[in-house]
Amino acid sequence: MRIPAPDLLHPEGRLWLDAAELRQVITFAFASGIGSDAFERALAKTASAPSTLVPDCFAKDLFVDDFVARCLPPRAGPRPSKQQRQALVLLLTRPPGDAETISLRHAVLAELGEKPAFRAGLEAALGALAELFGLLEGVPRTKDPSNTYRRVEILRSVRQAFDAVAGAVPGSSSALSRLDRFGKAVQESDGYRHLLEILEHEGHLATVDVRLRLARDGHVRAFEILRASENTSNRYYGGPLGRFFMRLRLVFRGYRVGQDELLGRLLQTVFDEIEEPLIALFQVRRDLEFYLAALSLRDFAAKKGLPVCVPTFAQPSAPGAPLPDSRFESLYNPLLLLEEHAPRPTDLTIGGRAQLIVTGPNSGGKTRLLQAIGLAQLLAQAGFFVPAKSATLAPRPGLFVSVVEEATADAREGRLGTELMRIRKLFERLAWGSLVIVDELCSGTNPSEAEEIFRLVLSQLAELEPQTVVTTHFLHFAADLAQDRSLSYLEFMQVELDDTQTPTFGFVPGVATTSLARKTAERLGVTREALKGLVDEAKRTHASA
Repeated sequence: MRIPAPDLLHPEGRLWLDAAELRQVITFAFASGIGSDAFERALAKTASAPSTLVPDCFAKDLFVDDFVARCLPPRAGPRPSKQQRQALVLLLTRPPGDAETISLRHAVLAELGEKPAFRAGLEAALGALAELFGLLEGVPRTKDPSNTYRRVEILRSVRQAFDAVAGAVPGSSSALSRLDRFGKAVQESDGYRHLLEILEHEGHLATVDVRLRLARDGHVRAFEILRASENTSNRYYGGPLGRFFMRLRLVFRGYRVGQDELLGRLLQTVFDEIEEPLIALFQVRRDLEFYLAALSLRDFAAKKGLPVCVPTFAQPSAPGAPLPDSRFESLYNPLLLLEEHAPRPTDLTIGGRAQLIVTGPNSGGKTRLLQAIGLAQLLAQAGFFVPAKSATLAPRPGLFVSVVEEATADAREGRLGTELMRIRKLFERLAWGSLVIVDELCSGTNPSEAEEIFRLVLSQLAELEPQTVVTTHFLHFAADLAQDRSLSYLEFMQVELDDTQTPTFGFVPGVATTSLARKTAERLGVTREALKGLVDEAKRTHASA
């Protein structure tokens, strides 16, 4: 009987693991224990579906590793291991991005939202898998030199894992139904039947009826066996004579075999029969963690009073037509969920091929907005929840995100050179219709030269019709662009200020008229009076030394 591959993430189900490598590791792990490093090396060879997104172009600047490690806490059980987090990062940063895959994943999330029992079933299955893989990665006990007890425990855990998977989502109508079919197919296989029989044989060799006589103090004063009957119905049962003659034949052939060795051979035979579906359980764990992580994001946001949504994907009106606008209602940066106070959501519309220039004071939320837009696009294309009340956007063939490059000790270029290299890298990797996000474009040189480079970059970007979002502190230049309109598809947004000229962390159309540098300096204690006080204090300290 063919057991279907339990692929819960892709329309055409397949096994993405390196089965040959994992089979070798599992065999050694069952026989003698092998440690987690070997599993990590084997699982690192898991293939991924083709993707047009290149993680090097955005993952670091969007802090995807931090997002996975800190914003997706499990509802129950231990936190995922480093290897499990890396697997989730890979799924998020290399999304297939095709409509069929995205629709499949969103349908699963919708069903999990409608049927809480399914989520509980997946969490129970994941718990059983964690226990199984923990046993496989563990080392044998010193008091069990033949490793028999450990192998029996592993087989019991294998059975529990298969049963938990088979009963996790009964009657599912989404891709989760593949999990149900996989579990049922395993339970109907000969290997699973033999697994049950060897476990029954090991745990039910015989039934003994006894009579006990107890004293007033509760101690046993007499012990009498009334009847003993062996479990002869089990296929692995061998009577006393059969066991004696089997061992006798082996002795005459020059072998010295103990009872544990015979049982060990039976355990290995049964393990070999269920090894193929056992390998598939590693993929099941990865897929379950993907969906449960999405639900964890929803829970985490709900604690802050914020929503998540299944996004809507808009397609061009005709082949070759421009990509549609992106529209967000109550968009926020999920990385800010880690802060004490909830992030302030903002409504946002960006033209399909717009060049959106964002201005405003430092600490007004511009960089956080850029990350929110980038993460929303990435999570949407991965089939994940999006941190917004509603979102409509178009799939993008490329994503490029860059914040201001930090200086390093081995840097060969100054700030201007580093900035120009960043721009060069952008155009080397840019595909038509991509999403481009750049923080503080051309900040590494003087304003006049920066404006010239700024115009050059925007004009050349327009040729490839990306959706572009950039921030700048060149407020006069941005105002001139808003009046000039010599460049196509320009749009402008600014940090919203309240009546006291304090940033609200919201955004409104237009160009900022002030960077609030003086107010920021006062807030941080960089005024003439404050600095003079520090200088005077240093002088007094020097004079008294």
